[in-house]
Amino acid sequence: MGIRGKLLLASLSLLIVPWLGAQYIQNLESYLREAHEEQLIDRVSIMAAVMGEQEKRLVDQNNQANLENTPSHLYIRPLNTAIQLDGYLDDWRHYQEREQPLGASNGDLSVLQRIGHYKDHLYIVLRVTDDNVIYRSPTTLRLDRSDHIRISMLDRNGKFRRYQIATITPGWVHANLMPSHQKSSPLSQNNSGNRPLRPETNIKGEWQFSKGGYTVELQIPLSMFNRRLAIAVVDVDDANTGKIKNLVANGNTEQAHELGTIVIPTPQMESLLARLTTPKNRVWIVDNNQRVIGMTGDLHQISSEQLKQQNLDDTSLFSILMKLFYHITLEQPYDGFSDPLSSASRLDNPAIIAALSGTAKTYWRSTENENINITIAAHPLYLNGMIVGAIVIEENSSSILIRQNRVIEAMVNMALLTFLLTFGVLLFFTTRLSLRIHKLRNEVDASITDDGKIQQTQISNKASDEIGDLGRSFSSMLKRLSQYNRYLETMSGKLSHELRTPITIVRSSLDNIDKSKLDDESLTYIKRANEGAIRLNNILTRMSEATHLEQTIMHEAHEHYAAVDVIEACTDGYRLAYPQQAFEFICNESARIKLIAGSPELLAQLMDKLVDNATDFCKDDTPITISCEATDGTLAITVHNPGPTLADDMRDSLFDSMVSVRQHKTDSPHLGLGLYIVRLITEFHHGVIEIQNTYHPEGVSFKLAIPLSHHHSA
Repeated sequence: MGIRGKLLLASLSLLIVPWLGAQYIQNLESYLREAHEEQLIDRVSIMAAVMGEQEKRLVDQNNQANLENTPSHLYIRPLNTAIQLDGYLDDWRHYQEREQPLGASNGDLSVLQRIGHYKDHLYIVLRVTDDNVIYRSPTTLRLDRSDHIRISMLDRNGKFRRYQIATITPGWVHANLMPSHQKSSPLSQNNSGNRPLRPETNIKGEWQFSKGGYTVELQIPLSMFNRRLAIAVVDVDDANTGKIKNLVANGNTEQAHELGTIVIPTPQMESLLARLTTPKNRVWIVDNNQRVIGMTGDLHQISSEQLKQQNLDDTSLFSILMKLFYHITLEQPYDGFSDPLSSASRLDNPAIIAALSGTAKTYWRSTENENINITIAAHPLYLNGMIVGAIVIEENSSSILIRQNRVIEAMVNMALLTFLLTFGVLLFFTTRLSLRIHKLRNEVDASITDDGKIQQTQISNKASDEIGDLGRSFSSMLKRLSQYNRYLETMSGKLSHELRTPITIVRSSLDNIDKSKLDDESLTYIKRANEGAIRLNNILTRMSEATHLEQTIMHEAHEHYAAVDVIEACTDGYRLAYPQQAFEFICNESARIKLIAGSPELLAQLMDKLVDNATDFCKDDTPITISCEATDGTLAITVHNPGPTLADDMRDSLFDSMVSVRQHKTDSPHLGLGLYIVRLITEFHHGVIEIQNTYHPEGVSFKLAIPLSHHHSA
């Protein structure tokens, strides 16, 4: 792996930063919960202080609720539109969470109610389950010998009023005012007390048959009652006796002091709570008896708004992909859950009890969805120094999860941005570093040719860093090597020049010795000395031959000639020069007419060196084969000699200067320059030469490939 790959791989370690950050923030949930509780306590404290300044509004609402504890209490929530009195639940489909039992079921009688107010009217729908519905007989004025509904209230003047509703058939109904005398029990009957005094058309509605019972939808003007109201559904199965079988009620409709309390928030209270609350909270006001006297907000809408706001940001492709990534990897807030307190009229939890005792407190309550909890913060409300109630604020735990996710997203986005920037910087740095190293390598490779000659000594690198120092070190090294090579290249010429004169003096002195005056032993020494001088002269000739050839090649002109004729003539000469060695010449006719560009004399010298080398290694009684073949725009010349093969590590270095593999001494000197001269002449002809071992038969082949000339033979 290169430097760039290693640095880029090392940069991947930066990915651990966002991962560690995400793990750290995941553990911050407890801290966020504590901070969330403190925030709610601070907010509810401020709201309590503001409510304390609005003493009149608080007094009015408490007066409406009446501080006296009662068996039942209803906090009436507003309706969005008026209800059409038709006895069906179509208009109530948006208020399903308000449906609650009117009272405890009694035998086969059970009643579910939904209630709300719109402008000046109270609307109530009662879903009654009764296995035997008895309608009023048209021949009697008695309203208590059939299934009927009792409504009791205190009017604006504090007077106790009783009303009953019974019908001959399903359809339009209205109430009848009953005598207001009080009985000891709602189940007792008095024949003289159950005749209506007069119809009360202000209390009207629709009675509709339903499967398993009936449905009654009522409208009551708010001006008819003040703070107290009770409703009872009476089941009579025997129209003759009028005996009451079952009764379900939210209070004693026969006793004024046992009527339930009812609170309809004043516009002043609603306006004040709307200003105090935020879209993320639900706020309650409760009295000393934990009865709701004010409420605003909806946790379901809060959750939906949070989710909507979370998804309304950027809609770009990158943002969509990131949101999808976070949606998969992070726990997301939940919108769907059932909140039983959404229609509650009385609150009962430790935080409210503590607040009514004078201590602000928080409390977490669960929902049916285990992923959603509700935070409750309660604070006491004071009036003239006395605790008259509590203000309660609720918030969905989704807000904590949303805050946590936003922190995680911001941190991960910042970490990813940092990683990308760092990755980009490292990529740029490593690319530039890699390119500089490659450039330095290419310059160093180009400074030395394949045959070891130094073409340039200056490596262009002016940088002051380590790579610049390395380039300057290469330049210094190449300069020293160039000087040394120049010394080696001129050494043979210097030796030839310096040694020829002493050798000439030695040879002339030996020639001038009067051999007639020497004995046989002295003549032997003289002969050996003369042979040594001749040998030294041959060595000097061979040493200067390569240098002279290089200089000749530099000035030699190219001519087009038939190489086969030159090689064939040389082969005939070799048969005369080496009478003890057999030669075999093979050539196809197409090769004879092909021309190459070069020098016939140099080609002949090349063949001399190859054949001289082949004769030294050829086995006895085996021919040296010289073949010529024209193929694919080149002339292939092969010189093969049977004999020992070459080691693989020597085949590429034999064409270098001063390299020889001869292991036995011969009469003529061998300095390893023959094949070096062969390479020089091959390059002059723009050809290539290679050595191959053969095994059937065993031997060595020198294969020379020279490009053919575009000129044609006449």
